[in-house]
This record gives sequence, C-alpha cells and structure tokens, in this order.
Amino acid sequence: ADYAQAEYLIKSYKCDEAIPLLEKVGAKNAKHADALNYLGYCHRKAGRKDQAMAFYQKALAVDPNHLGVHEYLGELYLMMDDLPKAEAQVAKLKTLCPQSCTQLEDLEDAVAAYKAKKS
Repeated sequence: ADYAQAEYLIKSYKCDEAIPLLEKVGAKNAKHADALNYLGYCHRKAGRKDQAMAFYQKALAVDPNHLGVHEYLGELYLMMDDLPKAEAQVAKLKTLCPQSCTQLEDLEDAVAAYKAKKS
C-alpha cells in the first residue's frame, strides 16, 4: 500500500511526500529495486545528485538490468554534464531491450535534447 501510494504521489509531482513512504517500503524490504529507483528519482528531481546516485547504485546492486534505473541514471549523468556516462546507459538499454522500450526512447530523447542545448 505504501509503494502504491508513493507511486501515485510521484505521478502527481509530489516527490517530497513520496520519499517517506518509499523509505518505509525500503525499511521493510531493502531489496525493493523499484522503491530504490523512485527514491533516486525523487532526490534527482530535488537536485540532490549524490543521494540520487546512491539510490540508483543500490537499485542496480539488487537488479542490474532494471530498465528504469538505467534511464534515470542516464538522466542524472546529463544533469552532471557527463555525456559519455549517459550514452553508456543508452548502450546498456539497447542491450536490455533490443526491440526498443520506453526507457530507451526517453533517455535517447534526453540525450538528444542535451546535445542540442550544448551546441
């Protein structure tokens, strides 16, 4: 129930309200990759890059092939002006979903927008 409520809050752009619920989920199940991913997402959206990175790394330790984590980690690298690492996440997603997937398309769009902004 906490996870579902947190997901609803995130989709309603209320990450600050979702974080305590996600932390409760994590306290009950430290290997909940989706909750860890969303914790990273919420911290990234709030500009807390180091905290976001820590949660993404924990999520990948639980599930190295988590599509959402690879997408959001790539977006974090773009925030950090690290295009090569963002592109490495694109490459990883291409291996995980060779027929394409939403996460790959979204990250490719973010990389293209980043490049357009920098040129």
